[in-house]
Amino acid sequence: MIQHAIARRYADALFHVAQEHGKLDEVAADLQLLLGFLTQEPDLKELLGHQRISIRRKKEIVRNLWQSRISRLVLGFLELLVDKRRERYLEDIVDVYLNLLRATRNIAVADVKTAYPLDPEMQVKLKRVLETVTRKNIELKISVEPDLIGGLVVKVGDRIFDGSVTKRLELLGARLTERSLGKLEVGSE
Repeated sequence: MIQHAIARRYADALFHVAQEHGKLDEVAADLQLLLGFLTQEPDLKELLGHQRISIRRKKEIVRNLWQSRISRLVLGFLELLVDKRRERYLEDIVDVYLNLLRATRNIAVADVKTAYPLDPEMQVKLKRVLETVTRKNIELKISVEPDLIGGLVVKVGDRIFDGSVTKRLELLGARLTERSLGKLEVGSE
């Protein structure tokens, strides 16, 4: 809970500064670059989060790695996180920032689970349908989960659209069970 409140406070501040400077997209791209880099280099992520490494040393590392790759605004923000010993909240801050950006642009994320990879044409069709249903611009996040057997499950906000074969089989099994129990009750009279 505290972690989310801290991430929210820093993301809000960064968002407002980026908005004032007309750099919302540039900051988002820089933050995603940072996050991608830290995901690929878990040792670096651990190093930056380590409490025994001095703030001065961490800031040197940050400057050496990213000074030529990200905007001065994001570099300064990252140094601020190091100064305040909040660098371990970077992932949460990026999530909150991107959600703020999506909200200002009426974008909703659709988490799509599918048994097989969707071809680009199917992705476009799915996106259009979801945009019509939700009245929002949709950003698809697709993951392949063979356990579904076929079909797909889509989650947009609190809404879940389950069109998987697994779900259909569950419903069919429930109906068959109801009918079998119904026949047993009728036959026992």
